Amino acid sequence: MYLHGGPGSGFSTDITQLTDPEHYRIILADQRGAGRSRPHGSLEANTTPHLIQDIERLRNHLKLERWALFGGSWGATLAVVAAMAHPKRVARIVLYGLFLSRQSELEALYYPGGVAAALYPDVFADFLEPLTPTQQQDPITAYAGLFADTNNAKRLDALHRWTALEKAVSRLVVDTTRMSAELADPDFVLAHSLIENHYFRHHGFIDGDSIIRQAATTLADIKIDLVTSRYDIVCPPQTAFEFARAVPHTNLTVVPDAGHTWRDPSNTQALLTALNPHLLKDTT
Repeated sequence: MYLHGGPGSGFSTDITQLTDPEHYRIILADQRGAGRSRPHGSLEANTTPHLIQDIERLRNHLKLERWALFGGSWGATLAVVAAMAHPKRVARIVLYGLFLSRQSELEALYYPGGVAAALYPDVFADFLEPLTPTQQQDPITAYAGLFADTNNAKRLDALHRWTALEKAVSRLVVDTTRMSAELADPDFVLAHSLIENHYFRHHGFIDGDSIIRQAATTLADIKIDLVTSRYDIVCPPQTAFEFARAVPHTNLTVVPDAGHTWRDPSNTQALLTALNPHLLKDTT
């Protein structure tokens, strides 16, 4: 099963190009409030425990004894948490851009002094523009207030700016055509911004440090492949390294020349390798 990111992004069928359809039965589903899920953009009963319940309910509905979980960014978070909740039901997990919603990870993208602010000062200035100096000290909380503004123009502007920041820093070289298309989709922007902000205000409704401490024992019988990119601004590789040190049977791949998205060519190749080892040829 592929678990999409965000939270709130919804799935794209493009992701299926990474898997061999003759080897895998590929399952795609939009998480609560995202994509085709209804009510669209809803935050009610929308937490990580709710999503884990949905994932397990879907497995039971499909009558699958065990399955593999694949996800990147927030999807990687969800794959790890779901596997830890039901380890006997998961054969393997394939992750990229691991993110555990800890304060240090959120600060890297959304706070002054973070990695995004340092490497993309122009983009980050646009993100901070609607905030007062006081609000700029806690942009995640401040944006939640803007999303609730009764002035619809201000609200829509804030929703756009929130998603624009992440999209602008996600690729090593920005795909302006794709970025413009995504930002022009009001339904995508609404769900992505509202749900992502909701989860991040609550640190993803998880304890990232506890996950790292407990994963080695809980996931001991599950094969783990983890891909991280050297220039991932959204999910800095430090988290992947911490996880791999704590969970020694993790097969960690560090991509030297890519950003956050799986669409960066070197990330695509690394994931093709991780997901489809049965296709690798013995050239010796």
